[in-house]
Amino acid sequence: MPFAEGFIESQSSTMQTTMQAESVERQVLIFCQIPRTRAEIQEHLGFKNRDYFRKSILSPLIEAGTLRLTLPDKPTSPKQKFYAEDQQ
Repeated sequence: MPFAEGFIESQSSTMQTTMQAESVERQVLIFCQIPRTRAEIQEHLGFKNRDYFRKSILSPLIEAGTLRLTLPDKPTSPKQKFYAEDQQ
């Protein structure tokens, strides 16, 4: 049975997007071996939109437990920094 036109390209595009997201997450974890602010991480990766960065990159990493907060009792503190959980 032949694939619908554009199916293969769509699958390839989805896989590429997934790989890019994993690469960004990896870059964040490597960069955050020492505590960093959201602005430092965002600037390092070249993201301009703060809300997009927070919702799409930071929040999933925090929820997964791979990125930790230096002030967990005050998640919205302007002095908040993020660090990578040890991957041992």
